Amino acid sequence: MPTKGKHGVRFEYVAERDVQRVSVAGTFNNWNNLRNAMTNRGNRVWEIELDIPKGRHLYKIVVEDTEWLLDPTNPNISEDGQNNSAFTVTEAGDVLIRTTDIDEQHPGFLYQHFCALESPEWIRQAVIYQLHLRAFDEQGFQGLTNRLGYLRELGVNTLWMMPFQLVGEQNRTGTYGDPYAVRDYYSIDGHYGTAEELKQLIGAAHASGMRVIMDWVMNRGSIDHVWTREHPEYFTRNEQGELYYEVPNRICFAGLNFDNPEMRERVVEAMVYWLTTFDFDGFRLDDSDITPLDFLNDIRQELSSIREDVVLISQSYDEYHHMEACDLTYDGSLRDVIRGISDRTLTQRDFMRIYDSYTYSFPRGALRMRWLEEKEQPRISEYLGYELAKPAASILMTVEGVPSLMMGQEFNEGTLRTWASLFEEYRLDWERFDREMYAHYQTLIRLRTRHAAFWKGKLEFVPNSEQSVLSYIRSSEEERFLVIVSLSELPLRVRLADATTTGELMNSRLIYRTGQGAEPGVEDRSEIVVAGYETLIYRLDKAAQV
Repeated sequence: MPTKGKHGVRFEYVAERDVQRVSVAGTFNNWNNLRNAMTNRGNRVWEIELDIPKGRHLYKIVVEDTEWLLDPTNPNISEDGQNNSAFTVTEAGDVLIRTTDIDEQHPGFLYQHFCALESPEWIRQAVIYQLHLRAFDEQGFQGLTNRLGYLRELGVNTLWMMPFQLVGEQNRTGTYGDPYAVRDYYSIDGHYGTAEELKQLIGAAHASGMRVIMDWVMNRGSIDHVWTREHPEYFTRNEQGELYYEVPNRICFAGLNFDNPEMRERVVEAMVYWLTTFDFDGFRLDDSDITPLDFLNDIRQELSSIREDVVLISQSYDEYHHMEACDLTYDGSLRDVIRGISDRTLTQRDFMRIYDSYTYSFPRGALRMRWLEEKEQPRISEYLGYELAKPAASILMTVEGVPSLMMGQEFNEGTLRTWASLFEEYRLDWERFDREMYAHYQTLIRLRTRHAAFWKGKLEFVPNSEQSVLSYIRSSEEERFLVIVSLSELPLRVRLADATTTGELMNSRLIYRTGQGAEPGVEDRSEIVVAGYETLIYRLDKAAQV
């Protein structure tokens, strides 16, 4: 487990067999397993001490340059769905390890001492929809403009557009290449349309009450980026003096050299161009977890001076990104916790402890972007199974934070694998449209966006008698809802532990359920009969009695 050493963060690993090489790779060294080899201290014990900046860091132990392993001594596993070990370094160099002992009564260091920056209300109320233009509609900007009615009917209010700039040609993978291998920050790929059509799209979205986020590739360009010729000093080079990107197996990229202050200024200038010329509402920052924090802070300061309500979404799990730079960080923990409860390796109590450990280890007021699907993970129905995907959606849309959907998630689209699908000709399969799943998301999204209890209210867990059922209260000053979600395939009789909530059910109104047949009974107001994988949402406040 990482600990504070004399000159930095100390790592120790005890190998299970005799090996020749062990290293540590993570966000602090661009996942380069060749850079930081550990020293063999004898008896299969390997160690290294590294100077690591403050912030949250993900890592793995790499044995013989081929086996990427979790640190067996570190209980904190990342919430990115990629099974990494994690730790946080403070300003004083102390090493924090998140555990499930952290809760409201025992908050972590950062929750106790820091507050997150104040975010615009619109992002607090957001339901984000991530899409790639070519995959979503073959007509690009115009096609998306034509489908705004569909998205408005679904209820989402924030669009996140994946990169639409020109993609590099050199070392390209697939017909179209990686959309994140941007060749020119100022460009628009003509296949998607023109600058004027993009302006019309954003204007139409704004007129429909939607915000639009631009996906920004934070720390790299394509290997043939226009700046590699004009300003080669803006990029990193290997020992042979060749342009390269330090993250392994990314030969289509050239890494940005953050030691060059002029390069930093040019990147910010490019972001300002898109903000002012096209009226984007903010940026999602790709790979911000391997971007210097001071640069993120500079970006925030410059963009906020131009647009007060600009929003920055950090593709990181870093508590420090909330303090001065970003409005949202990622949280994909729901996928694995829901799966664990379903297969009975975790319980209702584990869900509550894991949830609270994140809440009370981040700065107070920190907003997390919660997701079941994102570009590096398979579809949630593939991961959990179709039946479990529906209650997972219920949880995503009713817990705290800002929910994010991947295009097609709302109708159970099944052909998108990861963002690598976009390297070739690819379209969402609109023909296999699951109307039941769509209606489920539509109802939940409307419930969330229309009731402040769900987007700015408090969450309070209500323990119950069944370990595979979650129950919690979402409340604001004027509203109070009880959410019950079963992650079991079996019908269950659920008894709430809280007598006050049980009493409130006497005057409650069931406003949404996913089960079939007769309305679930509340026998003597102490037990609720819940069908397999069912969601029940009750309104408990005075409006329920109207």
